[in-house]
Amino acid sequence: MFLLIFIINISQIKGIWIPRWSLVDGKGIFGIIDNRFNHIFLQIFGNGEAYYPSGFLPSRIKDDKWLNDFLKEAHQRGIRVSAWINTFYFWGYSPFSDDKRHPINFAPDWFVVDREQRSIINYSPEELKRLEIEGYYLSPANRSVRLYLLKVIEEIITKYDFDGIHLDYIRYPKEDFIYDIHLRTKFQRRYYYDPLKIGDDSLKIGYEGIDDLNRKWWNFVNDDLTEFVREVKIKVKSIKPECLISTAVKPDFVVARNEFYQDWLTWVNNDYIDFVCLMAYTNNIEGIINKTMHSVNNLKKVAIGVGIYNLSPETIRRQISLITQRPFLGFVYFSYNELKKNRIYLDLLPE
Repeated sequence: MFLLIFIINISQIKGIWIPRWSLVDGKGIFGIIDNRFNHIFLQIFGNGEAYYPSGFLPSRIKDDKWLNDFLKEAHQRGIRVSAWINTFYFWGYSPFSDDKRHPINFAPDWFVVDREQRSIINYSPEELKRLEIEGYYLSPANRSVRLYLLKVIEEIITKYDFDGIHLDYIRYPKEDFIYDIHLRTKFQRRYYYDPLKIGDDSLKIGYEGIDDLNRKWWNFVNDDLTEFVREVKIKVKSIKPECLISTAVKPDFVVARNEFYQDWLTWVNNDYIDFVCLMAYTNNIEGIINKTMHSVNNLKKVAIGVGIYNLSPETIRRQISLITQRPFLGFVYFSYNELKKNRIYLDLLPE
């Protein structure tokens, strides 16, 4: 499979994430952000539901006039808009949807499975909370899931004049939920071992052999998800070459890769995505900045997410200064809701 290569010049980003529960503000959003941002990440797909009238998805909003008007207004103001979608995270803690078009109802076998072969949809919300998992995830290895998500992306970029696709939750929920039959079968075809049974042959292959297989399995899971990212790029660029592909990711690439199989460093360094947004919602971002600067080939492909919901104005001002003094792509506020509550965050933005 070949990979289409496109060089896109992305201007310095001053971005803001606008979550789906704020879409009711419509074009009123522009009055709040006051022309201080040049890139909006607008969430129009979350919990497996579309916030526009879809041809095949459960839809929370039946009329798309608001969306077309919003995009037109943004472009008149010189603002890019990326369609923010929750990729594999498909439901939260609330009672399951009864919509027959939701995968929870028509494809329960699409969801991730743990080492004990228990599907995540058989976990209660209380169990997930104890595991610090925010909800129910589809399996990234399942071919049917991938085709479904590619169809979602295709529908969005063909129906609407978005400037980009922004992939959130493009990862596994936790390191133990990687044992569905699809991923195991792929691994067995290559290495002739079921990853569930790697430890059973210690007498035959020795502990070094077991360690080697475990490393292969860990790398395989990461590489398999990376292959889906490549598929997204091929799909998007074949339809709309100028469409920007970005991802929201765990800020520490080692943690992202080891615990969530989100190998975003490979995605960035190999141009599988146009840029990445690090969700660095912490008081101390110096460590993240330094680690990133020593690992990413092109820092103009990295924007830093700033968590204005949990930081003081003084800390936010300092973080923006740290980011803008270095050759990063820019920064993104998380999120619009906090900005709407307290407009002091506008005053912290550089001109």
